[in-house]
Amino acid sequence: MQIPMRLFRSQRPASRVSMLGVIAVLALFVTGEIAEAQEPDVIIVGAGLAGLSTAYRLNKAGKSFLILEQTPHIGGRIRTAAYPEQVGAEVGLEEFWADNPSLEIFNELKIPMEKSATAFSSFLYQGKLMAFTQEANQEFLGSLFSKEEMARYIKWDLKMAELYKQLYSQPIDSDLMKLKEVSFADWVRKTGGLSKKVQEFIRIESEPEYGTSWESISALEGIADWHIFSGKGTGSFHVVGGNQQAALAIADHIGKDRILLNQQVTNIQSLPNGVIVTATDTADFKQHVYHAKYVVTTVPLFRLYEIQFDPPLSAERNQAIKTQTWGSYFTAHVILDAKASRFWTVNGESVLPILSDGPLGVIYGGNQEASQSQTPAQSTLLNLLITGDHAERFNARTGDMDAIRSTLLEEFDKLWPGFRQEVKKIVFYRYHPRAIASWPVGRSRFDALSDSMRNPQGRVYFAGDFTEGTHSDGAAYSAIRVVQDILKRDKNASVENRQQN
Repeated sequence: MQIPMRLFRSQRPASRVSMLGVIAVLALFVTGEIAEAQEPDVIIVGAGLAGLSTAYRLNKAGKSFLILEQTPHIGGRIRTAAYPEQVGAEVGLEEFWADNPSLEIFNELKIPMEKSATAFSSFLYQGKLMAFTQEANQEFLGSLFSKEEMARYIKWDLKMAELYKQLYSQPIDSDLMKLKEVSFADWVRKTGGLSKKVQEFIRIESEPEYGTSWESISALEGIADWHIFSGKGTGSFHVVGGNQQAALAIADHIGKDRILLNQQVTNIQSLPNGVIVTATDTADFKQHVYHAKYVVTTVPLFRLYEIQFDPPLSAERNQAIKTQTWGSYFTAHVILDAKASRFWTVNGESVLPILSDGPLGVIYGGNQEASQSQTPAQSTLLNLLITGDHAERFNARTGDMDAIRSTLLEEFDKLWPGFRQEVKKIVFYRYHPRAIASWPVGRSRFDALSDSMRNPQGRVYFAGDFTEGTHSDGAAYSAIRVVQDILKRDKNASVENRQQN
């Protein structure tokens, strides 16, 4: 780092230079580059959906901000791949459920959206494809279950909807909180008198949402996640041209000049009247020091251990992070000859997505890029979102990619004989093992430990989907939470200052 020589020169004789001034400059020299004179109200760590949503809402409220992003990418897990074959697919976040507050931002920015899928999907049960070809969820369920099974399922589902409402009523009933002490799987088996087939349906439909086994999560978590399937189900949306377009549109709106990439935050110091954030530029390893009134971290909770906090994270927050578990994802894009679409077409309609309940994970369709050519598309794409134990195995850096390819092709040939002859290439994307948040038996997103992560520590706020739940709506809700609190805090401080003056 070079400091301009003018900082060390004075028009006065050297003997009269303030020693305090020299010490201050030397301190900056040791800790990093001098922060910009224009200090933002809030520093946001992470340019994923939570960080972008926080910045959008702060900007709307007239507050200044600066986003520090560790990677060279805007959008976090929102990533869209495009291929020379004029096909593409999501690498990360696949869809936005209809109750996601992010859709409010997309509508305000006039980001084009398309209806994606309903809550339920076609799925494999005992090796047989249960194709969703009906117009509505209830019709689909009626084709799967007997009248008695359907009656018991509806009664159970109504109970789930009522319990979900109670979860978001404060305070939560103590008897309901006890359900965090049993697994979702055990609770489903012991309630509602559901048949084995209905139980398996619930398991297969819900496990991809939390990326792990239903044996591993508490019943409270299962209830919280089931709400997207209750009743008529929750619809979902996809951004036209790929979800990454939404992240870029938000960035354009708030100003890309206020998003600094390749900035790895290493230290956060919370003072009575502000915060000091130190970051290392991963391109040249220069340190930069930033000052603000508040800092909002939007990184997954386990990544908080990559940052030194002063004062340190409280014991309660440490416990919350250490006892939170996770779900796993692994993505494979299978590029095929266009005629391969016959495999997943029933009566002229696609039955995708399909829940394979195996190594193929959730089989989604890809995006067909618009082409100026009148020639019919030569290629199509399947997007495999693989979860749970299979994702853990495929994500292992010791795993052989050729072996993964062989496993997937074998599974495809079991499902659709002759499928592998249509495959042109497969592209793999590995995730960090802790892809999404999960709460095991004994924990819940509604318990006191989780509450501690939703409360600020001094001037440090914790946001992101890992503070709220397993879906991207958690990122959006966390942004609303922290921005509302910051605005309220500033308003109260202004009132106090006026009263004192």
